[in-house]
Formats: sequence, C-alpha cells, structure tokens
Amino acid sequence: MKTTSLLFVLATSANAFSAMDRRQWFGQAAGAAAILVAGAPDAQAALKTGASSVFTGDYEDPNHPGCLRQVKVVGAPQRADGSRSAYPVLEVTGYDGKGEAAMCSDRPTRGDLWKIQGKLLSNSDAVIDFSPKGGPASLKASYDGGIVFPDGNKWTKIAGGTNDRRPEDMSTLKSN
Repeated sequence: MKTTSLLFVLATSANAFSAMDRRQWFGQAAGAAAILVAGAPDAQAALKTGASSVFTGDYEDPNHPGCLRQVKVVGAPQRADGSRSAYPVLEVTGYDGKGEAAMCSDRPTRGDLWKIQGKLLSNSDAVIDFSPKGGPASLKASYDGGIVFPDGNKWTKIAGGTNDRRPEDMSTLKSN
C-alpha cells in the first residue's frame, strides 16, 4: 500500500513536471520516500525485558521437580560498533540436583548452578541454547501460562519465586 502511494505521488509529480522545476519534483519524491521509510514499524521495538516480560520469573520443571529454574530477560549486549541486537537475551539459571535423581531435595551451592542463554523472538516466543547441557542449540520455547517446549514439557511459573531453591549465599538470585 505504501509503495503504491509512493508510486502515485511520483507519477503525479512526473506528469506535473512541466509545471514545476526539477528541485521541487525531487523534493516531493524525497518527502514521499521519507514518509514510506518512517512509516515502517519496528517490530522488535516493543519486546519487553525485566519484570515486564512474561518469561521473567521462577519456574517448576516437571522433569526436575523442586529444582531451581529461574529466567530473566535482559537487553541485548552492546556490540563493538555501539549498536545492539533487536532481540533481548533470555538468561536461564538452574540446578538439576545431585546424583541420578531428577528431583531436588537439597539447596545448591554456587558451583552447582548451570546457566544458559537464548533470545526473545517476540513477547511470547524465544529460542534457548541448551547445548551447554547436552541439548539442542536452538530449542524453541513459547509462553502460554508457562514456558512450553516442543516435546510438550511445560515449566509452570511460581508466583512469589523460589528462594528456598537458591544457594543460601546468592542474594543476586532473589526474586523479591
């Protein structure tokens, strides 16, 4: 639609070229192009970070009951040229318990924690890199009342956080 409008303005201007000088015609063409470019919405501008992102919070993972699963959404890091990616970073901190059991009954130490990252694609979709844990490098995740993975696993958000699942000396992980 915008391209059609720009072509109409240019065609109309070209027909009236004899009634105006060249500077006026190029001025109108440049103005129409500026409107076209300025009118294009930035789809990533509205991606939410911090507490305003639905992904941010503490979760219960049914594959690792009682274990720490904390997700934070932070702005993308600054590149060497001063720019930033349009996609915020999703940081996941977790603990899988000790031994063969997939559940946690103890509190982890700092050294027990693992951290992985991903990126937000939209306010309800992300891609997470589980390769440091032996999983896929680009696992899709969607938010639907919790974080849902393609295999059907759903991490359920825990209101109020899970302070009892964090190392006792980790004040930076507190959700209060």
